[in-house]
Parts: sequence; structure tokens; C-alpha cells
Amino acid sequence: MVARLALRGSLRVLDGGNRFNAYTVALALRQHTIEVEAILEQIHVARAFTCYQVVTLLTQTPAIPQPTLVLDMLATFRDESVSLEERRRLLRSCLDQPHRLAGGAPLLVSAIPQSTQSDELLIMLEEVADQIWRFGPPEPLPSLRLF
Repeated sequence: MVARLALRGSLRVLDGGNRFNAYTVALALRQHTIEVEAILEQIHVARAFTCYQVVTLLTQTPAIPQPTLVLDMLATFRDESVSLEERRRLLRSCLDQPHRLAGGAPLLVSAIPQSTQSDELLIMLEEVADQIWRFGPPEPLPSLRLF
């Protein structure tokens, strides 16, 4: 998706879970263009490694009309060395930022659900989303019966 968006112009990636891999994007770009380096230069990446840095990243990033991807926004909010109440407070403080950052351009925020229990932080994020897409393993095909 990053490669396809970058082929159309400048793209901003705010990486909250250290998920952005330029090598993978370059491989995808090679399937569509020989101008890989020029396209990669159109991708502006900023990373955050703590939930405090995510708040700063989101609040200090200017709202401009440029497609923006926020990758794995909740990853650092799962850090158990920060109290749950503090993580909730920090997340609440930045939940209005995605709408501000959209600035009239496409914005996608990704988050990986926590599989072990009720995911309170994901629910908080989903409550401010305009649209939610859930991806999972494909449904198994029914067995074919010969007789």
C-alpha cells in the first residue's frame, strides 16, 4: 500500500510500531517503476518509540493536504512499564489528532488488536474512527463432497 500511494505523489508515514520497512517498499516499487530512489524520496517517515513520543509526533506534525499513514498507532501504548491509567490519558490526548492531520487528504491509521483480552485501547481508537476495516485470516473454504 505504501508503494502504491507513493507512486501517486508525496506520502507521509508516522510509524508508531517500528513497522515501516523501506526495503520492502523498494521491492514493491521495482514492480512498477525504475525510478525507485526518486519515489522513495517522496516518502517522509517519522518514528516514535514510546507512547509519549507518539503523542508528541501526532500533535507536532502539521496538518497538510498530503496522504498520511499512521502505522501501528497503539503499539507503544501497550508498554506495561507505563501505568494503564497513564497510557489511557496519553491516548485520549491524541485521539483528535488523526482528524486534524487528515487536512483534506486521505489518512489511514492502523492498529493491531491485542488478542489476549478485551482491548480497551483499541476500542478508544475505534470510537473516533470514521471507518473501520478489520482484516484477519481468510475464511476456510467448505470441503467439496464427491458423493
